Amino acid sequence: MFENGHLAKKYKIKKCECPSGKMMRFVEPCLLFFISQHVSYGYELMAKLDRFGFPKANPDPAMVYRTLRYLEKEGFVLSRWDTKGAGPAKRIYELTQKGLGLLHLWAQSIATRKKVLGKFLALYDERFKDKKK
Repeated sequence: MFENGHLAKKYKIKKCECPSGKMMRFVEPCLLFFISQHVSYGYELMAKLDRFGFPKANPDPAMVYRTLRYLEKEGFVLSRWDTKGAGPAKRIYELTQKGLGLLHLWAQSIATRKKVLGKFLALYDERFKDKKK
């Protein structure tokens, strides 16, 4: 698969420029999933995102917190300040029933996209199987 990666180098294409190539929207179901496991705070959630393949430096913390604020505003998560323990207070996020529903919808959507992408890659591989230049 992807034997023709040299074309990207030839044309100086560094990354996919399609909107989905940025994966920013994919942060939402990842956050919902981790919050569904147990209540959590923003920094802890960011640290877990590498489990889904995000590079260590990505996604941007500001984007993660914007997503959390959006999820709270729409009623998918609740937050409260945790002032227990040493150090500064932390905002703790908890999943609502509405948020659980959204997480399930995301899973269905991702499963459908996975099928479509799998078919694309199979056709791509078939088309370029003899082209190893």
